[in-house]
Amino acid sequence: MKQALQAETESKEAVLVAQTETQRELDEMVQAASAASNEIAGTGLQSGSSLASRLRALGGHFTSRVKEALLLGVRKALGVVTTHYQADLSKLAAGYVVADTLNDEEAVAVMEEADAAADGTARVLAGHFEGVLFPGEDGGGWDDLGGGGDP
Repeated sequence: MKQALQAETESKEAVLVAQTETQRELDEMVQAASAASNEIAGTGLQSGSSLASRLRALGGHFTSRVKEALLLGVRKALGVVTTHYQADLSKLAAGYVVADTLNDEEAVAVMEEADAAADGTARVLAGHFEGVLFPGEDGGGWDDLGGGGDP
């Protein structure tokens, strides 16, 4: 009887130790989630109170910032082009201009050739905007994207 009582006591103690450890791990996860939530709240984003909705709002905010950066880069690149050349931006916005006499394969070849010819200059131009589009970012550059040649 004494052995059964001791075994039951040890079993209950083991359960209590496991429960205490599990509670400690849960508390750590709650603290981490709370810290993440507080960090998100510090960004000034409008969202609900749950961590999941805050993370969704952060994703939307990030997407918006990337689109703004892309637009800024394109706008500045076109600004540079217009200071070098007289360009009709409304025609430029229409895309590639290829001869109507070309079949689809020939038109694609002309567009790919134009892209390849512009690659080096595009990398140099993009490098000028790196600090504007990605402020404070160290390392990496447009040359790290692979391909491309000298401008």
